[in-house]
Amino acid sequence: MSDLILAGDIGGTKSHLGLFHRDSTDIIEMKTFTSGSFSSFPEMVRSFLDGREMKFSALSFGAAGPVINGRCKITNLNWAIDTTEVSLAFHCPKVFVINDLEANGNGIAVLPESSFFRLQGGDTRMVGNGALVSAGTGLGECMMFWDGKRHIPVPSEGGHNSFSPCNEEEVALLQFLWGKYDHVSWERVVSGSFGFENLYAFLRDTGRETGSPELEAMAAEKGYGAAVSHFADQDLPIAVRTMNLFVSLYGSEAGNLALKSMATVGLFIGGGIAPKILKWMQSGIFLKAFAAKGRFQKFLESVPVSIILEERTALLGAARYAMLHS
Repeated sequence: MSDLILAGDIGGTKSHLGLFHRDSTDIIEMKTFTSGSFSSFPEMVRSFLDGREMKFSALSFGAAGPVINGRCKITNLNWAIDTTEVSLAFHCPKVFVINDLEANGNGIAVLPESSFFRLQGGDTRMVGNGALVSAGTGLGECMMFWDGKRHIPVPSEGGHNSFSPCNEEEVALLQFLWGKYDHVSWERVVSGSFGFENLYAFLRDTGRETGSPELEAMAAEKGYGAAVSHFADQDLPIAVRTMNLFVSLYGSEAGNLALKSMATVGLFIGGGIAPKILKWMQSGIFLKAFAAKGRFQKFLESVPVSIILEERTALLGAARYAMLHS
C-alpha cells in the first residue's frame, strides 16, 4: 500500500493541493491553483500530478460548500467534487470530502502558537467548545465540539444565515440590500466576493460618503477588497468607513457564533482577509462588536480571540482528517 496522502483545500478563488506521508502533516509538495481555471476537479488534480502515475493511501479535500452524501458543489464555482468520481479517476478507494471549515478546524490542532495572532487574551484556562469563522471569497463558520479528548469540527453553512442588524445604520444597510437580493445573508456583508462592494455601494449610493472613481477603477481590476484596503490605508474617507463597517460586522457575527457554540476555549478567525487587514482588526472595532451582546458581554470578553496566520491550515486539516479516518 502507498504511504502517500493527497490532500487539498478547494476554495472559490484559489486552491491548494499537497502531498503528505500518511503519518505526518509535514508537507512534501504543494501547489496553488486558480480554481476557476479548471473545468472540473479531476482536471485540477491531474495538473498537480503533471503526468506522474501515483498511488495514494487516501485522498482528502476540504471544499468550500456543503457536503452531502460525499458530494460538494463548490458555492462560488461551477463544478463539484464527488467522492465516487474521484475514487474512480485516481484508483483510490479512500476518498474524503469535507467542508473547508471542517478542514480548517482539524488543521488548528497541528498549528504552532506562532501561527496565531491573539486579538483578545480571554481566559485560557477554560475547557469546552471552540468556534471558527472565516471570511474569504465567502463566509464560512464551524463549531468545534469538545468530546472530552479532542475538538470535533462540526461543519455548517452559517454564513448564509440571515443578516441581523444591530443599529440604525445597519438597519439602513439591510433595507438597501433588500433592493439587490431576495435574501440578505451574512455572506453578503462579510466576504471578499460580496462584502466590500456591497458596503461601499451602500455608503456611496445613500449619500453617506462620496464615491471615489480611483477606488472604483482599482476595484474593477483587483476587486473591492484590495481597493478598499489600499485606499483606507491612504485615509480616503469612504474607504476608511467601508473598512470599519466591514470589521464591525465581522465582529458582530463572530460574537453570534461564539454564543451559539458556547466557545469557552476560543473564537478563531480564519480565511485570507483578516491577516491582510490586521491593522483594522486590531483597532478595537472588531472586539467591541464581538462583545456587544447585552447580558453576555462579560462572557464574550472572557473568550480568547485569535487570527489564524497560516494560510495552509485547511490543507493541513484535510490531511489530518485522512490520517484520523484511514
